[in-house]
Amino acid sequence: MNNKKNITKKILIKIITKILIISLFPIFLYSQTANDNFKELYSKMKEKYSSIYPKSFEAYIEGKIVERQISTIPERNYTSTKDKIKLKFVFTQGAKPTMTLENVDSFYRNMFAIFEGVLETTGFYAVVGNAQNFNSFSEKFIFEDLREEKEKYKVVLRAKGEDKDYSVNYTIDKESLLIEKAEYYNKKSKIYDVEIFYTNIERYTLPEIIKYRSLDGAVNSEIKFVDIKTSSK
Repeated sequence: MNNKKNITKKILIKIITKILIISLFPIFLYSQTANDNFKELYSKMKEKYSSIYPKSFEAYIEGKIVERQISTIPERNYTSTKDKIKLKFVFTQGAKPTMTLENVDSFYRNMFAIFEGVLETTGFYAVVGNAQNFNSFSEKFIFEDLREEKEKYKVVLRAKGEDKDYSVNYTIDKESLLIEKAEYYNKKSKIYDVEIFYTNIERYTLPEIIKYRSLDGAVNSEIKFVDIKTSSK
């Protein structure tokens, strides 16, 4: 009797195991396929961006948010007149963007450095920044989802390490492969979103205006890149 029960139990276990394998396999297959599709999309974006963006470019960043920060600097920390205090932006493929305030002393020169990390995940910087390839890119981000909606790709990435609660949803144009929008979340709560507008300079396509909007309305601003200079070296 016990022997029959054991045989029946083993048969049930096998049946349940097969059912689980059959039911879970499509999920695993979708996950693996989606990851492979994102890897392919990343490679296409990397190749595209490497051709439409210069090896490096610099510009000055203007905007009310920049003006407000500059207005907090005491006059004794100026090294020139206030109208010459400008925020310089420098980006080189293979490195993260830098922001340096000109014509102030060393104490305030890097006051905008805290925004470098934000810009690093905004738009193409996440792709052609200091992530040299997909493996190094994967050291910073976890791929979560890739979907197609009409003329757009929707990509969800999550940060690794101590920032693992933060994720970003990118909207990417299918034809140009340009990142048009980034939505930032803390866990499942949306914090703010960013819209990116581009301009053509010579044979390159570069960001011209970035609009920031926080969910609580506390931040609703934009920055503009002016006096852009490119280099192919």
